[in-house]
Amino acid sequence: MASRQDSLRTFEAQAVPYARFGRVLKFNRTLFLLQLLVLTAFFEAVVLHLLDKYFEALTGITRSVFKEGHILEHSVGFLKIKYFAIFGRLPTAFESFTYLVLSGVFLAFLLSRFNRLPRNFTAWLIYVDMIYLVSSLYFVLFGERFPYTVAEFGRLYFLQQTGVFLLIPVLLGMTLSVYTFGFVNFMLNFLTIALTLFYAFIFGAVRYLAFLSILQSWSYIHMPAMFFVAGPLLDTVYVVSFYSLCSYLTVKLLHRKGSYYQWGY
Repeated sequence: MASRQDSLRTFEAQAVPYARFGRVLKFNRTLFLLQLLVLTAFFEAVVLHLLDKYFEALTGITRSVFKEGHILEHSVGFLKIKYFAIFGRLPTAFESFTYLVLSGVFLAFLLSRFNRLPRNFTAWLIYVDMIYLVSSLYFVLFGERFPYTVAEFGRLYFLQQTGVFLLIPVLLGMTLSVYTFGFVNFMLNFLTIALTLFYAFIFGAVRYLAFLSILQSWSYIHMPAMFFVAGPLLDTVYVVSFYSLCSYLTVKLLHRKGSYYQWGY
C-alpha cells in the first residue's frame, strides 16, 4: 500500500506542473537607488524652493477673499510660513445642544436595524458622527475653554501641508522606483510625482479657503472634523489614486516588455 502511494506521488510530481503564483519582477538594486535618489532630491528641492512663494500667494488670495483678518508668520528652521487668519466664532449653547441631539439620533439610526446602508458606508458615517458627537458634547460642557483659534488652526494646517508636500516625493519615490525597466518608466514616475504635487498645492489652497469660510460662517464645532475627516485622510486618497494610476500604466508597459519579468512557481 505504501509503495503504491509513493508511486502515485512520483507520477503526480512528473505529470502535474507546479501552479504559477504570479510574475516576479527583475529587481535592479543599483537602478532602484539611483532613481530614488534622483526623484527624491529633485522634487524635495523644488518643494523647498516653492514653499515660500506658495504661502505668500495663498496669503494674498485669502486676504482678497475674506478682507478682514491679519497676516501671521511662523518659522520652521529656515522656512518662513506666512498665512492669513480671520476671526472665527464659538458656537452658541443652542447650536452645540442641537448638534449633540442630531448626532446622537443619527448614531442611534446607524446602529439600529432600520439602517439599510452598506456596511462600509455605515462605518464611515459612524466615524464622522462620533467626531461631531464628541465635539458638540465638548462645546456643551466646556465651550468657553476651547483652546484653538483660527490663527492656531491656520498655523497647524500650514505645518501639516508642509509635511505633506515634503513627504509626497519620498513616499512615491520609494514605491515607484521599484520599476526600473527603462527611461519611459522613469519619465512616468517623474510625471506622477509632479502631478501629485501640483494637485496637492491646488487642493491644499482650496481646502484652506473652504475651512476658513466654514469657521467664519458657522462655528468652531466643525474644526475637529476638518482634521479627522477632511485632513490628512483626504491627502492619502489622492496620493494613492495617482500611485494606482501610475501602477496601471506601468503594467501596460510591462506587457510590452516580457523579458523584464518571469513567472514564479
